[in-house]
Amino acid sequence: MPHLNRRRTLGLLAASAALPLLGGYPLNALAAGDEYLALVEKEAPGLGFYRLADGNRIGSLELPEQPHEIVADRQGRYAYVGQYGVKSWQAPGEGGHQVSVIDLAERRLVRAIDLSPYNRLHGMRLDDQGRLYVLSETDSLLIRFDRPATAEYPSQIVPVGGTRSHYFVLTRDGRRAYVADTLSGLVILVDAHNPAVLPVKRYLGQAPEGCCLSPDERTFYVLDRFAGILHALDARDLTPIRQVKLRGEAVRVAALPDGRLLVSNLADKSLSLLRPDTLAEVAYLPMGSAVPGLNLDPRGERLFAALEDNQLAVVDLRTWREIRRFTTGKAPDTAVVFQG
Repeated sequence: MPHLNRRRTLGLLAASAALPLLGGYPLNALAAGDEYLALVEKEAPGLGFYRLADGNRIGSLELPEQPHEIVADRQGRYAYVGQYGVKSWQAPGEGGHQVSVIDLAERRLVRAIDLSPYNRLHGMRLDDQGRLYVLSETDSLLIRFDRPATAEYPSQIVPVGGTRSHYFVLTRDGRRAYVADTLSGLVILVDAHNPAVLPVKRYLGQAPEGCCLSPDERTFYVLDRFAGILHALDARDLTPIRQVKLRGEAVRVAALPDGRLLVSNLADKSLSLLRPDTLAEVAYLPMGSAVPGLNLDPRGERLFAALEDNQLAVVDLRTWREIRRFTTGKAPDTAVVFQG
C-alpha cells in the first residue's frame, strides 16, 4: 500500500495549521471541564473528536493511511499516533513509518516523525516519565523517545528478537516491555532500556495478540487470539500460572483498577468480565457487533468500546450497563480521553 510521502505530510501540516474551523466548530470551542474523546478511525483515515456528554462529533483530523494506535501524555496536551499502514498483521506490504504528533487542545497535527526505514508502527505506549515507546512490527524493534513532544530522532532502539511484533504492554517505569509476537506464536519479555539483557521468550500458541499487566504488574495476561484462550503468566519470567478457554476468538484484554479483567470476544460479539485469581467469567454483555477496541477512562470506571459496525458504545463498568452509543467514522479502534 502507498504511504504518506513528504509532500503529502507537509500538505497536511499546512492545512491543519490554516484551518479556522474544525467540523464546523471554532478551534476554541472546547468547553472548559467537558470531556472529549479522540478516536482513531483507521479507514477514514484519521482522528474523530467527540464530546462525551452527548456523543456529538465536533471535528476530525486527516492522518496518514491506516493509523492504528494512539496514546496521550498525562497532561492531555499531546497525543501520538502510529502509522501502521496496512489493515492487519496478516496483510502484506511495507506499511507506514510515521508517528503523528497531535495537539489535542487545538485538534491539529503539529508534526510528523519519520521513522523510516522502520515501518508498520503498531504498539504505542508512554511510561510514567512521559517517554514514548513505538513498536516496529516487521523489524521487531522497540523505539524510544525520551522527549517525544520535541524529539526529531529516537533516544534508543532496542531489538525485540521476534518476527512480527504486533502488540505490547509496558511497566509504569518503562523498564520492561511484554511483546506479543503474533506470527511466530511467541511472547517476549524485553528490557526496554538495556539491549544487552537477553529477551525472555515463551511459545504461547497460534496468534498471541491482546495483552495487559495486572495493576500490581506481577501478572502478564495475553490472549491466544484464534484459539480463544487467555493465559496468565508470571511477569518476572513468563512462567505459566493458569489459562482459561473463552467464548471463541478474542482480540483484546484490559485490567481494571481492582484487578478484574475485561475481554473482547470477537467471535461472540460480546464483552466478558473475569476474576483475576481464577479467570472465571463473572459478567457478560452482548454488544451486537464485535469490539476491536477497548478504551478505558483514566479511573477505569467507563469503557469506550469501538465497534466493527462504525459505532462507539459507552459502558458504565460499575453497573455493567451500556449507557450510550453513537456513530463514528470508518473502522474505529483506539482512543484517548481529554479535557476541554
